[in-house]
Amino acid sequence: MSAPSDIASPCINVCTLDPATQVCLGCFRTIDEIAAWGTASNAERAAINAELPRRRELLASAAGAAMPPGWRPERCDRCGAEFACGAEDAATPCWCTSYPPVDPAGDATRCLCPACVALAVRSRAA
Repeated sequence: MSAPSDIASPCINVCTLDPATQVCLGCFRTIDEIAAWGTASNAERAAINAELPRRRELLASAAGAAMPPGWRPERCDRCGAEFACGAEDAATPCWCTSYPPVDPAGDATRCLCPACVALAVRSRAA
């Protein structure tokens, strides 16, 4: 029997794949990495985690190229992160449609990024 893994999942409950790269917009893991996480060793988990910042930057820098045609680049009012918004695209449902509506906090008037929406939903549920 193997020892339990100490490295927690990077999942933030924004389980939506980027349509172009098939990388999760919340944790930046691939489907294969997500599926294997439960049985992965600490070394395997550490290797995956080490790759995540690079993927986040690649997705952010390619936001315009990676998003469906009806989507627009957006900047989160809460944290400033760049992300793709498909709220006005009838052809390709936005990643946010799987969440309950969340009012942006404070002076925010635009969309929130996947991480901030997940945090707002969790805060509201608590």
